[in-house]
Order: sequence, then structure tokens, then C-alpha cells
Amino acid sequence: MTVVKRWLALGLLTLAGCPSSTTTSTDPTEKQSPQASAQPALLAVTPTTPPSASPMPSTPEGGPPPSPFRGDEVLSPDSLSRESTGYTLSAAFRLADVTGPPRSAEVNAAGLDAARKATELRLGIDLSPTRMRLAISGRGFVLPTDAEIRARSDRYGHVVVWPGARSYRPLAPGSMRALLGERRFDVAPITNAEISHREDGARRIGIRTHKIEVTTRAGHGTFEIGKLDGAGEGGMLLCRLLLDLMNAPPGTSLCTTDEVPVRVELRWTSRGSLVFELTGALRRTDIPLASLLVPPQTASFASAPLPVSGIAPMLSSQELAALRSNDIEVPSNPSVDGDALLVVNASVELRVLFIDGVAAAWAAPGARGELRGLRRGRYVAQWRTFLGDSIETPLAQTVPGIAQVGFVPDAGK
Repeated sequence: MTVVKRWLALGLLTLAGCPSSTTTSTDPTEKQSPQASAQPALLAVTPTTPPSASPMPSTPEGGPPPSPFRGDEVLSPDSLSRESTGYTLSAAFRLADVTGPPRSAEVNAAGLDAARKATELRLGIDLSPTRMRLAISGRGFVLPTDAEIRARSDRYGHVVVWPGARSYRPLAPGSMRALLGERRFDVAPITNAEISHREDGARRIGIRTHKIEVTTRAGHGTFEIGKLDGAGEGGMLLCRLLLDLMNAPPGTSLCTTDEVPVRVELRWTSRGSLVFELTGALRRTDIPLASLLVPPQTASFASAPLPVSGIAPMLSSQELAALRSNDIEVPSNPSVDGDALLVVNASVELRVLFIDGVAAAWAAPGARGELRGLRRGRYVAQWRTFLGDSIETPLAQTVPGIAQVGFVPDAGK
């Protein structure tokens, strides 16, 4: 029996052992996400694997591979003995192809800098030899601030923990693109990953790195990997998360024990890119064990999906007003109430509206609503997906006015 067949048999046994009373509550009117086609919670595995990839390796002890989480699985409370050491990392995602403000005297540089800092895609990461916790920080994400993504070395997939650690939701492998990009739990098919080793990489934040190239149907990734003594399998879990953004098999041989991804550039097959980069690393022996549990002991299973509707501002009205030092005279728009910007997303994807290169709001598919706070004037507006795999041409935008993506014949009525 091949490795894939043994893994599939293990997956079926895992399913058979799951409580039969657990179901996932879904909204029957919810639209299908184009980021991922919904799949059963079993990990999708292709029948053949190229020699350069290792999607489902055995554990270092030669036993079976980790079992995958199911999206409808109610997990037993986790427990953890004292971990020997760990690391707290600071990191960020970097966006490409973002267009800044027009050249005009009323542009307020200080206000723009403050808005950029408020919407930076910052991450706080705790690693232990067998656990990982990644905390969302900054208002540029479409997920709630302080939401967490946790993982453990004996399971494939992740667990998203809502702010306050009161509830959680398991995520099957292949869910990360839909979660980060659209606030959804859809599972995309896993595809083969081709691996090639390159030359040594740069020294970053004092860590010497080596390069590994990864290619899947979703995109191409350049991983610069370095060593942190004592990180154990924690860095491997961070590698798995980034591989999941590429729909790569979670067992792809990439990071090994004590290795962490220091910088990763993900270039999507469609277009665009996203960069992950470590900005700091601190060795610790005092990471609270409760923050590493997968799931937290007091958290309950969240059956309902995250709400995805309407227009969600990422900046306050005061922060939006600070993008300009003063109003300028522009024609009024009879289709808009007062000095608002009417935001219309006529596409089938969640989109983020950037104003002068700053994330101003995200808009659900089919949503329309007002964004208030911008001074009367002229700006640069650009629509894009969070992951950057779909980016619209930046356009001159007048406020009051209408910022629209997709086609709606009566958008201004």
C-alpha cells in the first residue's frame, strides 16, 4: 500500500472517530467564494506526487503523519506540559503594487503616515517546540484585530481563535486563502508542490538564510529559511501556514527542526504578490502555556460563519479626514448624500478599497454603502483583494463621489 493510500485510510479512521452529533451551521443564502471551492473537510490529495515534493511524510519517529483537522470537528481541550524554550517573533505582510496619493498641496503627509501605520499588516508569533500562535495586529486585515491562528505539530491544518479566546473554529488544510482573503472557511483543493533548492539567501535580522523555491498551481514562493536553536517544530508550523496560502500539501518538506521562514515572497499565478517578513525574534522561557493551547481550554466551538456583509471601514472618520489638510472645491454629486464616498462592490469577491495607497475599507461581495470622513477633494482609489491576486487599475477619485468595482448599471441611483 502506498504512503498516500495509508494516509487516506488513516483519514477515514479519523472521520469515523469524530462525534456524529457535530455539524456546521451555515447560511443557505451565502454565496460561494471564488477564492476556494468548498470541499468536504477531508484533505484533497492528488494521486501522484513528483519526486521533488513530499506531501505526506511520516513523523520523525517513523509513525503515521499528523491527522488533518476537520472544519466541523469539536476538539477536546488541549493540554501542554512545560515547553523547554520558545520564541516570540514580530512579522508583517507587505503588499506590492500600491499606488500613493496625487501630487497636490493639500495632501497631509503626517496624516498619511499615521494611516499607513494604523493599517500595517503586523503579526505577533509565539513558537514552542510543538505549537504556534499567530496573532493578527493592525487594522489592514479583513479578519478582526486580535484574532489568532494556532497550530500544533500532531495535526495538519489550523485553528482560528476569535478575540478574547472565547471561541474557535478548526480549519482543514487548504483553508488559509479563504480565511485571510475573505473571512470564510472554504477549503481549496490541495495541489502538488514542486521544490527546488537555491543558493544561500541574505542574512536577515541577524539570521543566515538559504533559499527554497516552491511552485503550485496557485503561485510561486521563494522561501528564505534560517535557523533558531530551540524552535523545534514551531517554525515548521509557520512554514505550513504559508504553504497553505499556496494550496500546497501540509507535509511538504520545507522547514526542518529548528528552522523558521524568515522572508517569503508569494507570487500568484493570476497576478500580484504578497511578502511575509520577520522583523524581530526574541528567545523566551516564559511564554504562557495557555496562549499556545490548540484549542484554548475555555473556548467553545463556533459553528456560525464570520459575517461577511456591508462596508467595513478600516480607518476612523477622523483618520480619513487627516489624509488632507483642507477641503478643495469640487463639483457636488447628486447621487451621493453630502460629502460621503459611496462605495460599491459589484464583484463576487470581498475587496479592499485603498485611498491614496492606504487601506480605507473592505466591502463584501455585492455590498454598497457610504464611507464618511474624507474631506472634499481629489484622491487616488484602487480596489484589490487582500492577498493581492486581483488588483484594479488605480483611478482618480473625487469626494463626494462613487468608488465602484465591478459593473452595476444603476450604481449611482
